Amino acid sequence: MSDVKSAAPADESVPPDETIALARRYAEALVDAAQKEGGAEAALDELAEIQDDVLRPFPRFAEVLASARVQPAEKDRMLREVLEGRASSLVLRFLRVLNRHGRLDILGAVLREARILWDQRNRRIPVQVRSAVPLDESQLRALQDRLTRLVDGTPIVNASTDPSLIGGLVVQIGDHLYDASVKNRLAQLRHRLIEGKTHEIQSRRDQFSHPA
Repeated sequence: MSDVKSAAPADESVPPDETIALARRYAEALVDAAQKEGGAEAALDELAEIQDDVLRPFPRFAEVLASARVQPAEKDRMLREVLEGRASSLVLRFLRVLNRHGRLDILGAVLREARILWDQRNRRIPVQVRSAVPLDESQLRALQDRLTRLVDGTPIVNASTDPSLIGGLVVQIGDHLYDASVKNRLAQLRHRLIEGKTHEIQSRRDQFSHPA
């Protein structure tokens, strides 16, 4: 399904506010340029592939690109050597612009902000879904249909597994969390049992404190 993505929970730390603000400006420039060339979605996918297939598997190369001790001219040479003829001209130009401004170290933040901006412009609503076991295709379709009726836009489902939930689902849309997991139901039941027991004990105390 084009609107459902399976992914493990993100383990990257959240960048500070000033980095986010800076990344947002570069992200807007990237999305604007890509839209003019009619390939915003492709450009974002391509940058994600560079992160997943080049930078993460080769952390030393990523460290060199992010290092302030390596001259921009040397980084530019490496970018062209590795990506020229493999990456689109738009993506390569954008990476070289980041390099000229000494901002290759925030590429991950730029990509995240670009995704958010692109989703907003297309009324695509990111939805995080956690389940105890992987959802099959029919379950994902049913979930997609239900979410389409609930949100004002196109839900983009990012599905992951969390065995601690035991069963059921946890769905997060923006700041709204819908916890329909077995783990949550058991916690609520336990809370009600404790409350009931506490109330019973208090009632007995009151009876002994105020004998008839």
